[in-house]
Amino acid sequence: SAAAALYASYLVNGVTSAVLLPQGKVTPQQLGQPLGSGAQVIEIPGVFDDCMKVVEYLAENFPVALMNSKNAWRILGQESYSYEIAQAFDYDVADLVVVVPIGNAGNITAVMEGFLKLFDLQIITGLPIILGVQSEHANPVFLYYLETDPAKRRYRAVSVRPSVAQAAMIGNPVSMPRVMRLVDEYRRAAGENAIQVLEVSEQEIMDAMLMANRNGHIACTQGGECLAGVHKATQLGRIPPHRLAVLDATAHAMKFAMFQEKYFSDSFEPEFEVTPRKELQNAPHLVHIPDEVPRPDLRQLNDEEFRAFVRFTAGVVAELLGLKPG
Repeated sequence: SAAAALYASYLVNGVTSAVLLPQGKVTPQQLGQPLGSGAQVIEIPGVFDDCMKVVEYLAENFPVALMNSKNAWRILGQESYSYEIAQAFDYDVADLVVVVPIGNAGNITAVMEGFLKLFDLQIITGLPIILGVQSEHANPVFLYYLETDPAKRRYRAVSVRPSVAQAAMIGNPVSMPRVMRLVDEYRRAAGENAIQVLEVSEQEIMDAMLMANRNGHIACTQGGECLAGVHKATQLGRIPPHRLAVLDATAHAMKFAMFQEKYFSDSFEPEFEVTPRKELQNAPHLVHIPDEVPRPDLRQLNDEEFRAFVRFTAGVVAELLGLKPG
């Protein structure tokens, strides 16, 4: 499912990403990734081996390419902090925007420290803009820097409300003293606008996470928080629209799959203040097997019966995907 989700975002229009899964044999977390990518998810009675046979039959008789472990092509990604970002851009980072979620403020602390060290060592000649993003439900750093006059700033912890960005749901970050020091140092080196902090709504976080997933960046809710922050910063004119942004998603999407499921099923508790957008919702399709077609999940099938099951099931899958024999 991971390969299918990644490949789907880079394929041309008219190519559908589909994931076949055994009904009732996978966890909600396993379902989360292909559903979030926008893939057509199809549940089949049986086990993984039965699904594999159906997929092989489809690949042999229809215009279908396998994107599971049988296919050697894989797209691997890795999140990185200051040094790896600098390496990736040949140490030319002055025109970048690096976006990090803020919870306990460890991420933004590490990013600021890393870039400042590279700058002090003259490994880089300019510093990128760093954009920190918080949820409206957990926003003490945003509120602190909302005051533009440093002499009037007073840090106050906040009482957090339920947030989909659970890793950032912190009302009194332990790294705040270091943040204050590093922000001052960073701004002295690169200018007042080089460090910015924004807040976004829970609705914006979830919508952005789903949009990221549908474009091949399998992001957690903290990644959605970052993308929502980029959108908002651009709209407010806080960052130039031509800048390239590097976003930090702090965990795999599977860790927070329950929030994606709540979005798909429209079951968020009121305190989250999230209303799903219909175009971003998704759900698996179940292949219904009629009584006259033998089922491998009910009994052991002989070769002829199993071929009949595969032919029927593949036909249903092909119809769902709009495939023609070829």
